[in-house]
Amino acid sequence: MLFQINGFEISNLQKANDKTITVDIIANHLTEDEDSETILKEAFDKDTVQNFLDIGVIEYWHESRNPNLSKEEKNKYLIGKPKSFKWQDGKPVVTASLTKSHPIVMDMLPHLEAGQPVYAGSVGGAKMVLEALDAEGAKHRIIPKIKWDHLAIAPSPYVINRAGGVNVRLLNKAKELMCEFDNVDSFIINGQKIVESETELRKALLAPGSVADLSGTSGGAITKQSLEGDPELKFSEKDGLDLIDTIIGIKNKKIPLQKADYIKHFEKQNKKDFGDKSFKLISKYFKINKERM
Repeated sequence: MLFQINGFEISNLQKANDKTITVDIIANHLTEDEDSETILKEAFDKDTVQNFLDIGVIEYWHESRNPNLSKEEKNKYLIGKPKSFKWQDGKPVVTASLTKSHPIVMDMLPHLEAGQPVYAGSVGGAKMVLEALDAEGAKHRIIPKIKWDHLAIAPSPYVINRAGGVNVRLLNKAKELMCEFDNVDSFIINGQKIVESETELRKALLAPGSVADLSGTSGGAITKQSLEGDPELKFSEKDGLDLIDTIIGIKNKKIPLQKADYIKHFEKQNKKDFGDKSFKLISKYFKINKERM
């Protein structure tokens, strides 16, 4: 679940991570491959997918299965791990984390960031192959069952079973702002509480700085009904951005939550007005969540 504030997106799904990048990989297009074989949709059953998510790896060009390489050499081609699986537009899609510092991933990253259709995915492992006849009596080789243990990323021209367009898509670039909250007492609040209190946060961050600003924004002034005792509490766009930095600072324990220390922190930055307003909002937020627990 994520929501947008003044052009920024805050997500409670996962933390930003400087060590990995997250990609979506179309594992297979369910069409004939270079061996004239077609993997059936049924091959990606629940147990097969779960086994892959538990023990599978993401590698480059199936090189970890190359019999001419030593174990040490094979390991150099392991670039990540699968995180989740979904069906998208009738195709099996794997969301995976790739090691950002890996030399192969570093070479791939510029192409991924540019959205260039340079790479495609290729399923690897053991398979059961059957011959079937179509209505006209022609033979086809089909794969109803796979023992899926790896997914290879390879240059698109060398992956027969693929379609045009982007087959490996970068999901979260390094500079995207993402936060995760798990604990009320330290303002690391879990995702459900974030969703439940989204209205209060959205109102505070989108409220216009003056009546004249009303024509240019969908936000409205905060009233006594939304924040008790302070009908004039308003946040400008700059305040909204500062509040996002404050949330991250509290999460990382760089900003204290005791009122006196919190206010003093912002007084040192000549932001006493912001400190007062934001602390009232955070206090209100705590109160709402404690009442719901």
